Order: sequence, then C-alpha cells, then structure tokens
Amino acid sequence: MGVLLLEPTSRMRLSISALTAVLLLVLPLQAQDRPLVVIDPGHGGGETGVVAGDIIEKDVILEVAFVIGAEFAKAGYDVHFTRTRDVEVAWPDRRGQAEDAGAVALFMLHAMQNDDPQVGGAEIYFDEDTAASVELSAAVARQIRTLGLGAAEIPRGSSFLKSKTVPTAMIELVHLTNPAEADLIRDADFQHRLGAALVAALEATR
Repeated sequence: MGVLLLEPTSRMRLSISALTAVLLLVLPLQAQDRPLVVIDPGHGGGETGVVAGDIIEKDVILEVAFVIGAEFAKAGYDVHFTRTRDVEVAWPDRRGQAEDAGAVALFMLHAMQNDDPQVGGAEIYFDEDTAASVELSAAVARQIRTLGLGAAEIPRGSSFLKSKTVPTAMIELVHLTNPAEADLIRDADFQHRLGAALVAALEATR
C-alpha cells in the first residue's frame, strides 16, 4: 500500500487519536492473505458537505475514517482510503477503487444535518438488489445501535452503491446539527468504538 501522506489544511486539524491511527496504518500490511477494506471519507476539496458551526463534514469524516481504518488494521485487514487528504474524488472513482482492489467491503462515510437540532441518529444506505450489501448494511445498523444511536436502514438506487463485486454500505454516521452527536463524533473513544462496531459488522457477514 505504501505510506499514506496527509496534507493538512488550515481547516483540518486531526486529533491525536487520528494521528495515532495513521501511524498504525503505515506499518507494513503487505501479506497477500489479508482481506482488504476500502473506506471512503465523503466529500473533500470544494465539496465541504455539512457545515455546522465550526464543524466541517469533509474534515471530521476524514479524521473518523483514519480511526476506523486503524481498528480494521488491528483486526487483521488491509485498509485503503479513497482519499487521504482534502481533495475531491468523483463518485464512480470511489466505488471503482474498491472494485479494482478486490475489496471485501466498501464503507462510505458521511454525516447529516437537519433544521431541528433534536433530530439525530445514523442512516445506512444500500442497494436493495445486492444481497451482500443488504446483509452488510443490516449488520452495520445493528452494531451502531449497540453504541446507543438510532440507525435507519434505507434502500437507495444510486449508481455508486451498485457494485456487483463489493458489498457496499453508505453510512450517515450522525447529525452534525445535533449538539450531542456533534460532540460524540469528535470524541476519540467513540471513534474507536465506532470502528470496532464496523469491524464486528463485517465479521458477522463473512
């Protein structure tokens, strides 16, 4: 996989936890028998995603992605990120990277907003015509609920979710406009527990 290079922007400040995750991921992970997981941090570059106060979706999701990747690496997986810095990635390329790499799963990470700050919980989108994606998304929802969050499973016909070879789950992790969830997604302990939950979800389907 090589060394992951980050180019921080003035708007992206990775936590100590996220930096630790990066250090874990640059260790040799070259064994050919290790399954590969692709993690897709949503947005990037000119696509900021949700902006809630001082929280920018593209930045916090990249931080969370590194921590989740560290949990997968710790569990014996190789990890590939569709982006490791603040750049735009075309939707077809996000799915294409997972397919080209022969990944066992693609996790697309995002966050949401709502006019009502009391609205919260996660949403998991999947292609209902792909059995492996349906199974993975259901497992993700079950594991997220163990963290104390609601998790709705929502089929979506978007082309970027329709992979014939890679089980795919698009996870809207929290509502950044919900103050409690905004604090939660930036909490290092929660980020690691979230990563462990996604590992458990994948393990339950393999």
